[in-house]
Amino acid sequence: MKQFFVMFLMFSLPLFANNLLLTFQGNKNITERELYDSLALYKPYMYEFWKKEPAVDSKTLPLLSQTLSDYYKSRGYFHAIVTYLIRDNKVTINIEENKPIRIAHITRISELDIRSIIPFKVGDIFDAQKFNQSKKDIKLFYANHSFCDAKLNSKAWIDIQNDYAYLLYETTPNEMCYFGQISISTSHTVDEDIVKSFLYIEENEPYSTEQITQSYKSLYAQEGIAKAIIDTKELNASIVNIKVSIDEVEKPIRFQIGAGISSDEGLMGTMGVKHRNLLGNLKTLSLNTRVTQIKQTIKSNINIPLQDRNALSSELGFENENFIGYKERRVFANMLLKQRDIKHTFQEGLVFDYSNTYASEDMLLFPEGTLFVPSLMLEWGMDTRDILLDPSKGYFLRTNIMGSVQSEISHASYYKFNLTGGYILPLERSIIALKVKLGSLNLLGGEIPASYRYYSGGMYSNRGYAYRRLGPTNEQGDPTGSDSIFETTAEYRFPVYGNFKGVVFSDNTFIDNTYLPNFDKVYSSVGLGIRYRTPIGPLAIDFGFDINDPLKQYALHFHIGELF
Repeated sequence: MKQFFVMFLMFSLPLFANNLLLTFQGNKNITERELYDSLALYKPYMYEFWKKEPAVDSKTLPLLSQTLSDYYKSRGYFHAIVTYLIRDNKVTINIEENKPIRIAHITRISELDIRSIIPFKVGDIFDAQKFNQSKKDIKLFYANHSFCDAKLNSKAWIDIQNDYAYLLYETTPNEMCYFGQISISTSHTVDEDIVKSFLYIEENEPYSTEQITQSYKSLYAQEGIAKAIIDTKELNASIVNIKVSIDEVEKPIRFQIGAGISSDEGLMGTMGVKHRNLLGNLKTLSLNTRVTQIKQTIKSNINIPLQDRNALSSELGFENENFIGYKERRVFANMLLKQRDIKHTFQEGLVFDYSNTYASEDMLLFPEGTLFVPSLMLEWGMDTRDILLDPSKGYFLRTNIMGSVQSEISHASYYKFNLTGGYILPLERSIIALKVKLGSLNLLGGEIPASYRYYSGGMYSNRGYAYRRLGPTNEQGDPTGSDSIFETTAEYRFPVYGNFKGVVFSDNTFIDNTYLPNFDKVYSSVGLGIRYRTPIGPLAIDFGFDINDPLKQYALHFHIGELF
């Protein structure tokens, strides 16, 4: 509807003279920015001082008023009155919202439970946009439950005299449908079996649009694929044939360079090159270097997709890192076999670590020397978050264990276990985000690098403390690290203005020098932060302080992307 009126304005009226500034008054339940958007006008944010304020031609005002009146009706305000007044080269549109239409009753006739799909409850203000979206969501919900030909009869009766709305959602699922024949069209450098291994679609399995969506994500995760199309063709009421077509990238070699800054690592620069289809079948080979104020890394990686959703990868690199109280350089390598399905990933492999500790300020706590530790590693994870850098819903869980046995080729017998989980709960306009982390290190014999210990504090740990500054210290004031850790984070994320969001958080840390943390002593911090949405993820600034000593123990953090 909005687009129709915008086009009507463009073609049936003279061009805007932009000589009358446009403002609103009287609107209480619909924001000013929403009203500008409904007229296809842009209202600059406070920091966009170089942009002009919205302005219109006086000849368009009658039609603009009608557009706003129709927009208010679509939002449930059927009695809204829109008038305007021109004064001092400015037009002010006055809005009397009056009493809205509220939901009096919702009738649901459905074999599946669609209560969570319907965005209304009795007493809510009726919104035509939400109602239309709910019809699409219900159809999609049935399709995800293998009813690709479900019929939906939905109606909204509006009683203007009594200001009530009555909603009906009646669904007829019809037959369950299944995936039929899967055909694949690809280039000469990529085998059909490899492409098929990226799909989450199986012949004769129940039909699901979610599996199609996940297949798209899996295909586009392969950097050698430039374009992927999954066509669905209904053979009859219960069979859906699938045709997959992919185009590989024309220029497989890609160079990249970047720069950034964070409170944990300081200034950062990256540079790398990657071949995204080496010798065909979407194999990748990369060489990357990353330099920060505390760590310098150069590494090479090769990844080979296999059939049945498997992949083989290997990595070789060198790293030099400045810890507080010592420095460490290492040569590392790993060989991993990966498996995946829609939600789960598995990894098994060997990790080789040849490390040298030097420039130690405490030879007892951080002994200098060279150690070689080859380790077995197992990892499992699942992730349902919608967007990794700025998620609005979903959950994740990751766990891994690695260890070694002291021998002629290994300096240590140890095991190290890590478990991390998070949950993002969307509310009406805000988000509650929860995360827990458990880590345990147990040295059974020999020696391991000091960097294997857990160091707490920082933007991804406890934000009341600077990076690696939480916990006991030695005589020089260097953090000693710990053998075990348990951390919890709770965040309340809420909109502030435009692209700005606010965050209130609480971080808690338990540590100890045994394989389990000491739950009798807790480091508790609280704080607040601000986020600004950008195309590469939100820019974030967080300020936290220890609740037991807020005037002395506090820290400021900045980074890109949500923490989880």
